Amino acid sequence: MLAAERRARILDLARQDGAVRISRLVTDLGVSHVTIRRDLDALVADRLLDKVRGGAILSAAPDDQPARSASATIGVVIPTSYYYRFVVDGIGDAMTGRGEMKLAISEYDLAEEYRLVRELVDSGVDGLLWVPSISERDEDADFAAFVAGLTVPVVFVERETPGGGLGAVCSVRSAHERGAMSALRHLRDLGHRRLVMVSRGSSQSAEFVRRGWADAVGRLGLDPSSTVLGPQELGAGPTWERGSADVVLDTVQRIGATAVFSHGDENSLFGLVQNARGRGLSVPEQLSIVAYDDDVSAHADPPISAVAPDRRRVGAHATRLLLDLISEPSAEPPLQLQVEPRLILRASTAPPPTP
Repeated sequence: MLAAERRARILDLARQDGAVRISRLVTDLGVSHVTIRRDLDALVADRLLDKVRGGAILSAAPDDQPARSASATIGVVIPTSYYYRFVVDGIGDAMTGRGEMKLAISEYDLAEEYRLVRELVDSGVDGLLWVPSISERDEDADFAAFVAGLTVPVVFVERETPGGGLGAVCSVRSAHERGAMSALRHLRDLGHRRLVMVSRGSSQSAEFVRRGWADAVGRLGLDPSSTVLGPQELGAGPTWERGSADVVLDTVQRIGATAVFSHGDENSLFGLVQNARGRGLSVPEQLSIVAYDDDVSAHADPPISAVAPDRRRVGAHATRLLLDLISEPSAEPPLQLQVEPRLILRASTAPPPTP
């Protein structure tokens, strides 16, 4: 059962009986006490329940603030990617008791997304959460015209209005640049100066991470010979091409790098660690590694330090912002919200070897 389904069930039980008990929910829903407490915390944060000892009761909305409407229907257009399943969980958290979500999956194809968006608007959704497949760097008149012609509120998720300048649409995204900066500052503080970055992505998120890398290399005084390996060197397919780990390690040894910062492609990090060992480069004694994204990093040997975007929180904040726009349209300039990721330190980083 998804978190959104579980919380909707908890809310239904609370409405039936006026209250719910943690012990009973654990038995009825077949999940842990920790999961139920997390669900109750989310419902309390949305002011749908009030915490009491051992459980929760239905929340009484203050006289000066009416209870939130449960009638909104939102459309969600996201790419097919493991990354966004957690964003969808956050959307479900924020939608609990407040309406329904219609989800459409794209294949990183902007023309297909236009079609999906039109279908959702024609179906009568009240607003849209959209992850458009468009570069942040390039201004696109057709895209701007399409967005301007939409008749419902829109919030971009993990994206910004392309072309720079003032945005025309509200957005909520991870502060990817700050996440990259935190990773490189950690490596700098350990003593690393010459690094290799792996970044094959073509999405705005990848652009933001690379922007953070470039800023950090200059601001932190890292060696300017630090380099980025992208799709030209490693291929642009869904996984690394055969021999890509050797390309990375060849570059590490050629420029004398002592650390690798890898965005995405986490499964390929396992092969990178194994290939490094085969060359006599033990991790972290001879080569430190930090990943960007944290789905499998903890299971590597050694466990890999990682920047972890809070994707669930991004989804929840984007949903709450959209619901606010639906319930109370505003002529104010759009909001651009950023959610900071966390840097999780594990055993894959250490001071560089002494020359």
